[in-house]
Amino acid sequence: MKTIIKTVCSILIFSLSALAANYTVKPSGGNYSTIQACATAMSAGDTCTVYAGNYTESPTVPAGTPGNYKTITVNGSDVVNVSGGFTLNSHTKLIGNCTVPAASGTCGFSVSQPSQSGGCVAAPDGSTDFYITNNVFFQCGLGNDVEISFQGTNGVSYVYIQGNTFSYGCGTASAPNNCVALGLAGNHILVQNNDFSHFGIVVEAYGQYEVIRNNTFHNVYESECGGASGNCHMDMIYAERSNTAASDLVQYQLWEGNTATTVVGVDGKGLWTAGDNPNGCGMSCFNVIGRYNVFAHFGSATNTQTSGFLNVKYYNNTWIDPNNGSLGSPASTSYRDGSSTGGAEINELYYYPHAVQSSWDWSPYSLNDTGDQPGFTAGGNMAYCSSSPCSFSGSGGSPAAFPNDIVGVFTSNILATTDPLANYSSGNFNLAAGSPALNAGTHLTTVAAGDSGSGTSLVVTDAAFFQDGLGLNAAGVQADCIAVGTASNHVCVTAVNYSTNTLTLASSISRSSGQGVYLYSKSDGTQVLTGSAPNIGATFSGSSSSNPPPAPPTNLSAIVQ
Repeated sequence: MKTIIKTVCSILIFSLSALAANYTVKPSGGNYSTIQACATAMSAGDTCTVYAGNYTESPTVPAGTPGNYKTITVNGSDVVNVSGGFTLNSHTKLIGNCTVPAASGTCGFSVSQPSQSGGCVAAPDGSTDFYITNNVFFQCGLGNDVEISFQGTNGVSYVYIQGNTFSYGCGTASAPNNCVALGLAGNHILVQNNDFSHFGIVVEAYGQYEVIRNNTFHNVYESECGGASGNCHMDMIYAERSNTAASDLVQYQLWEGNTATTVVGVDGKGLWTAGDNPNGCGMSCFNVIGRYNVFAHFGSATNTQTSGFLNVKYYNNTWIDPNNGSLGSPASTSYRDGSSTGGAEINELYYYPHAVQSSWDWSPYSLNDTGDQPGFTAGGNMAYCSSSPCSFSGSGGSPAAFPNDIVGVFTSNILATTDPLANYSSGNFNLAAGSPALNAGTHLTTVAAGDSGSGTSLVVTDAAFFQDGLGLNAAGVQADCIAVGTASNHVCVTAVNYSTNTLTLASSISRSSGQGVYLYSKSDGTQVLTGSAPNIGATFSGSSSSNPPPAPPTNLSAIVQ
């Protein structure tokens, strides 16, 4: 019987593959001369292969079906220029041939809106399961103030934005008018390996179960702000519930492994969760992890958590030359406006390439209100100044100065006297050999007193430091692997129950109450704990374990429920 079933399934799969068509689109001589004509003719599972040329149109790709995508792709290494934006429906793919970073007009698809009358890509509210991969998007967005926008009452779901180059939203290189690159709302959205430049806010990360990782942000200038830019925030990843739509609730997000350099102006931030607007979060935005990011040369505060956000965990980030715009922000990292409970600041590296004299606007971090402190955890942070004096103010008006300004909370912080970086002046922000930041970090949480001491259900003091793939495992987002006590005692997580602070493990691991719990490998499978303790900051030795986490699966399609 099993053999018969397998044979029938094989025949069905072969039949579906045999029925799928691959149409050609050429300015002349193809099955179709426009992308829209081909997209309209496609059935589920079909492909339109577009050949070199200039296409002045704004194609809409009708929906495919689960597992049978309607795919628009580029022929080989052809350059396909599209003057107009795409609209993608459910179960569709827009697949170019570009390698980041790519210049507009050098590969395909190269999408622009010369009149800036609309975005590069849009999707109807409620669309699900679509891919935007290896394209160039250039000078789009004036109509929506966003280069790519997915916003609405329901939002989108299971969206994969990978390997694209984005630049000059809402303007041109000769007449910049910087606006937003990505406006996201919905759930299960993966944004990875993209290159962004010449924007205001880069990623507006609304919604639930979003992973924004391994992207590059660079060359963001306040001087390029124009009429479409409003008050011209220059924020790399910005999360705010700005209306009453459920799709805008910011919950369960991971911001990991991103790099940002050269954000020039007085109001440039790295990671910002903002819930203090009139239609803000209340207490309904929570569980954001920001880790292993490198942010250099910023004009203002580097990461901020404001009111209404719960359990925002920042750890192992590197902040280079923060607050260089002299805006007068309270600190490089600021928890402010009250009710920002459950925040964390652990194993962060702050590097100031100048002297710092104690004053209210120079501190690695700040807790501005007593409402920010309940549930706040911190430790293992390092600050370094390349010149003397190196004297920071205390946090939130505390009478003592960094590193131990809140007794019992910041007692393991370090004010370094030796340069921790390999070569700041040349832009090498890795840790130097012998750096004081090597193996100097601390644990993220501990084994809870109520844990059984064995089995695959591990109860920790605070589970919000970890993630289980956030429903994007099929797209290569791996669950965290953790270590308890030492790096050799490690195991991977299969699920996280945040309400009970319970981690479900792939196998049992030895532990005892009070032992430190560390991140062993992050969402792309990279091992980050290799020594006796974590490094401080975003860099790590990179040495491999004898039993590294498994590589992520490839060629998998999303399962939409």
